[in-house]
Amino acid sequence: MNSEHLKHYYKKCRQLKDKINRTGIKVFAVLLGAGFAVGLCLPLRPERSELEKRDLEQFPGLTASGLWDGTWFEGVSTWYSDTYPLREALIAGASRVENLYGLQGEQIVDNSDKTGDEVPDISEEADPAPVVTETPAPTPELEDGTIYEEPEMAGDVYIAGDTAFEIYYFNQGGADSYASMINTVQARLGGDTTVYDLLAPTSFGVCLDESIQENMGGSSQGDAFQYIYSRLDPEVKRVDVFDELVRHNAEYLYYRTDHHWTALGAYYAYRVFAEQKGITPHELSEFEKRDYEGFLGTFYAYSNQAAALGNNPDTVETYIPMGTNDAEIQTAEGETMQWFVVSDVSDYSAGAKYSCFIGGDNPFTTITNPQIQDGSSCVVVKESYGNAFVPWLVDHYEHVYVVDYRYYTGNLTQFIRENQVDDVIFVNNAEAISESRTAQMLAIFPES
Repeated sequence: MNSEHLKHYYKKCRQLKDKINRTGIKVFAVLLGAGFAVGLCLPLRPERSELEKRDLEQFPGLTASGLWDGTWFEGVSTWYSDTYPLREALIAGASRVENLYGLQGEQIVDNSDKTGDEVPDISEEADPAPVVTETPAPTPELEDGTIYEEPEMAGDVYIAGDTAFEIYYFNQGGADSYASMINTVQARLGGDTTVYDLLAPTSFGVCLDESIQENMGGSSQGDAFQYIYSRLDPEVKRVDVFDELVRHNAEYLYYRTDHHWTALGAYYAYRVFAEQKGITPHELSEFEKRDYEGFLGTFYAYSNQAAALGNNPDTVETYIPMGTNDAEIQTAEGETMQWFVVSDVSDYSAGAKYSCFIGGDNPFTTITNPQIQDGSSCVVVKESYGNAFVPWLVDHYEHVYVVDYRYYTGNLTQFIRENQVDDVIFVNNAEAISESRTAQMLAIFPES
């Protein structure tokens, strides 16, 4: 099959996407009704949260004034949500499934019938900003893990063997706005804080043969990243991980059934960051390793639960930081909870196991390492790819602050200045480089 035939094939496949699964909607409606019924079971309601170490709201007393001004109804609403049966389990599990699958606004897969913009030749743009790096030592040849099999469409994703992919389309408007945003943040923070930009490739760019990527109508992530890096202010530190991940693509860098990279993929990115920062990375052998089997992630869901994926679930491999595994998270509901850098997700559902990293997607997370007392700190500005990256930083800073820009509503410029933060590290995957995402990131860095 020649290139033109392949392109026609993939275009036709994309035009034949099925409509939304009505059965799933019906099941959700039934579960929602059941949840409401459970909520009415007064004897099952807890009185205290052991997770948050506090007494829960009590049913408000009925008064004429409360009825008149509406405060009684507000109290009933607060009591109902605060004392919902199985509340602890829902906080630990179900809410994180929502974050994982993007029900709060994250678009995971868009393999619609479209084409990416042509990546400009950086020689036609401004001269690339210099990147100062040490001359690398010779590296041994590694096994080539490139996939040369032609993927076939399943639902909204493409599957080759037991591995799913989403097509990457370069968007020049998104790339330009992203670079401008990074430069603006650098200018607003000044020279007291170092800004790092880490662009994380997806499995499409790292694992699939380049000719297959092109035949599928996709864009080169390597070229896209170089274009973005060429547009950055020279003061911004580029954490260019693309070639390092490609070099290790025979290893377990990405989940087969999910759109995220693994802890190992994030580890190789961390090593590149450590080189750029001038610190010595820790070896994998120094960490306690824990594995959680049976993970079926976003690609499995968007493939209409393809058997090729369902019969080959992923294993979530984790590495516990040496200094501490404690974290404090602020949820989208405004609650503050003590949690973990890496959680035990043995009992979590098959689709929720990626939430083992920093409790999933929360507006603000604080990790303090008691083994380091030098005042060092960093802020990680991220979407869900950053979750697996954060644990590798814990043993290099006294304070690691994590901000998910999709949900954070504070003034990060002010926070960084008041807390004298050393480093700001942007971690965004290739699919997150868009004008809308850029606007969200810039909004949390107001001028002050």
